Amino acid sequence: MPFESQRFMHAANVRLDVPVSVHISEQLTDELRHDLEDATLTSFDSVIDNCLSRQVDFLLLSGNVFLESDRSLRARLTLLNGFRRLQSRGIPVFVLPGDADPAEAWRSIPELPDNVTVCFSSNPEPQALVRNGRTIATVSASMWYGDTDSFGIRVIGREEDGLEPFRIGIVSQTKYDESRRMASLTASTDEDFLNIAADLEEEADESTEPQAPGLPEETETTAEYEAGFRAYIERLMAEGRLNYVAFMGDLDRLSISLESGKVHCPGTTQPRSQLEADCGLCSLVHVDEAGKTTIEEINTSAVDWKNIDLNVESGDTLNGSLQQMKTLLLQEPFSRSDRIWSICWTLRGPLPVLQEFIEEDLELAVAVELEELQRDSQTIRLVHQVRTLPDPWEVPEKESLAQQYADLITADAIVSRRKLMNFVRREKSLSDGWRQRFEALVAGVDRERVLSRMRVDGASWFVDELDSLLPDFDDFDEDILQDEEVEEYGLTDDSDQEDEESNVTAEAIVGDVERDGSPDAESGAESDEDDVDEDDVD
Repeated sequence: MPFESQRFMHAANVRLDVPVSVHISEQLTDELRHDLEDATLTSFDSVIDNCLSRQVDFLLLSGNVFLESDRSLRARLTLLNGFRRLQSRGIPVFVLPGDADPAEAWRSIPELPDNVTVCFSSNPEPQALVRNGRTIATVSASMWYGDTDSFGIRVIGREEDGLEPFRIGIVSQTKYDESRRMASLTASTDEDFLNIAADLEEEADESTEPQAPGLPEETETTAEYEAGFRAYIERLMAEGRLNYVAFMGDLDRLSISLESGKVHCPGTTQPRSQLEADCGLCSLVHVDEAGKTTIEEINTSAVDWKNIDLNVESGDTLNGSLQQMKTLLLQEPFSRSDRIWSICWTLRGPLPVLQEFIEEDLELAVAVELEELQRDSQTIRLVHQVRTLPDPWEVPEKESLAQQYADLITADAIVSRRKLMNFVRREKSLSDGWRQRFEALVAGVDRERVLSRMRVDGASWFVDELDSLLPDFDDFDEDILQDEEVEEYGLTDDSDQEDEESNVTAEAIVGDVERDGSPDAESGAESDEDDVDEDDVD
C-alpha cells in the first residue's frame, strides 16, 4: 500500500510540572531543587527542540501531557510556549487526551494555537494532516473502527490516485477491559434471559474477590488474557485499516510489530524516579513510501539515573578510588538533554577498607570532588548516593558463631523481590489501595543495602579486629544479589520471552514486542527456579 513518506515525533506521559525525586547523600541546594522541579518542563522543551531541529511533519502527544488535578499554571504556560514555537515553523500538533489530561481539560485551555488539534473520542471523524493538498496522515481518538458506519456510509475514504493516508489510532488495556464488559452485558440479553438471570443471582450469593483492572479473570490464565488483548488490537487495526496505534496508559516504552503496522508507547519524557526508568525518551517515527515504519528513540530527560559499581581492594586509598570514579563517569553515555545525573554508587570490597573510607567521610569527598562533569563542552550536575557492600568475610575459627553467621547471610537471608510481590498480590484481605501501597514499597526494596547492613552489624557483634577479616569468594555466589524483575500483567517484550522460555515462569509472552526500558533495570537476571513455586504457575 503506497503512502507519502513522512516522519513525526511521538511523546507521551510528559506530566508537566511534576517534580522529580532523587536520593542523594549531600545537602540539596536551592539551585538543585529548582532544577529538579523544572525537569519535566525542561524535557518538554527538549521534545520541541528535537521537532524543530529534525523538521518533522507533526508532533503526536498521546496522553498525560499534564495533570489536570494539579491545576498548574506553569504547565499551561510551558505547553502554550512550546506549541507557539512549533507554529512559527509550521509544524502541526495532534493531541490524544489521556486519563490525567481528559478532553474537558483540553477544552478549558484558552487560545490554543491554530496548529494544535485535539482529537476527542466523541468525534468518530479522524483528524487529517494535509500537505500540498493531499491528506498524508489521519489521527483519531475514537475506538470505533470499520470502513462504513451502521447505515452503510463509507467513513474511511480512499484516495483516487491510490495513495493512502497513514492512519493513527489508540489502544489501551482499560479500553480492552471495557469492551469485554460491554460484550458480556450484550450477551446477557439472550432469549433465555430469565434462566441466565437466575444463574447470575446464584453466583452473586457466593463470595468473590473483585478483579483489579488489567488482570485476568480467576478462570482465565495470564496467557489467555494477553492472547485476547492481542487479538483485540489486531482486529482494531485490521478493521480500522490503522497503520500505527498509540498504546496508552503505560509508562514503560513498548513496541509491537504486527502485520497491519506498529503498536507503540514511547514511555515517559522524564521519569519521576528511577523506579519508573533510568532516563526519559520520546520517539522519532519514520514512514517510507512502502509504509515501512521505523522508530528511533530520542533521549529527552533532564535528569538521568546511573548505577555504577566500583570494586576496591586491600591497599586502595580514598583519593585513588575517587580518580577511578571520575574515569567511570567519563565512560557513561550521555545526551544533549542531560542536566543532572543522579548516581548511585556501590563500592564493593573488603570490610576494613570500606570502613576506612567511611571514617574519612566518603560521602562528603564524593560530593565535593565529583560535583559536576564536563562532556563535550556540556556541564552536567552530579548528585550522589553512596553505599558500600562488604565482601563476604571469614574468621579463622570455622566452627565459631561468627563464621556461622557469615555463612548464613550469604544466601538464606537474601530477600526476593518477586516473592514479596507475589505475597502481596495473593493477600486477599488487602484493599486495592493498600495493595498498591505495598507494591510500591516492595518495588523500592534495596537488597544490597540490607545485606550490607547485615554484614557490617555482624562484624561489629562477632569480630574483635576488623583487619583479621579476609575476603574469600570461593563460597559466595554473587548471583544471589541480583534481584529479579517483577513481571507485570499485560503486554511483554521479546527479551522477556527468551527468559521465560528458559526459566519456565508463570507469565506468558505476547507477540513480537520490544520494550526499551524498565524501572528495575539495575538488577540483572537471576534464576527463577528458587522463586517460582507451584502457585506461581498457571
